[in-house]
Amino acid sequence: MSTRLTPRQGMSLVEVAVSLATLGTFLGALILVLGQGSRSARTGMARQSIEGLARRTLDRMATELVGAVADSLSPDPVAPYGSSSLSFQRIGAYASGAVQWGELVSFSLALDDGELDDGNDNNGDGMVDERKLVMTREEDGADPVSSVLVHGVRELFEGETANGLDDNGNGLKDEAGVSFEHQNGRLILRMSLEQHDNDGGCLVRTLQTSVRLRN
Repeated sequence: MSTRLTPRQGMSLVEVAVSLATLGTFLGALILVLGQGSRSARTGMARQSIEGLARRTLDRMATELVGAVADSLSPDPVAPYGSSSLSFQRIGAYASGAVQWGELVSFSLALDDGELDDGNDNNGDGMVDERKLVMTREEDGADPVSSVLVHGVRELFEGETANGLDDNGNGLKDEAGVSFEHQNGRLILRMSLEQHDNDGGCLVRTLQTSVRLRN
C-alpha cells in the first residue's frame, strides 16, 4: 500500500514570522546604508562648497592686490602679529614725473550679521563669534563703497587660541580668521572659513596665497 504525499497548503505562522523578520532586517540594513550614503553625499557637497568659497575669495583678494605698492600698506602687517585689516593703493599714473595714486582699497573684518562678540551663537547658524570680510573702495571726492566678500570667517585662524602665542606654528601670534603678513616684498594672505553642515557638524577650510608687491 503506497502513501500519497499531498502538497502543502501555504506557509505556517512560524515561517511567515521568520520571513517577515528577515525582510525587516534586510530593509533596516538597506535604510541604514542609504542614510549613510546620503550623509556622506551631503558632507561632500558641503566640503566642496566651502572649498570653492574660500578659493574664490582668496583669488578675489589677490586680484585686487596685484600692483599694490609696498609703501602704501597700512598698517604694514609684519610678524609676529600681522594684521586682520589692510589698506593699500596702486599707482594710477605719472603726471609731470609725479605719482598719481589710484583709489584706496581696504579689507577689514566685522562681526557677521546678528552676531555679538560674546562667545555665543547669537544668530543661530551653529558658529560662534564668526566674522565677515568687507572690502571698501574710496576714490578722491567720492563716498566710500563697501561690499561683503564672504561670511563665516573664523574669529581666530585655524589652530590658534587667544593666548599671545603662535599655536599653529605659522609665525604669527593670535591671528584672526583673515590675516595679512608682509615678508620682504611679498604679502601673504591667510583665511579660515567655517560652515555649519546639515548633520550638526562644523566644516573648516583654511587656505593661503601670496602676492608680490610693487616697490
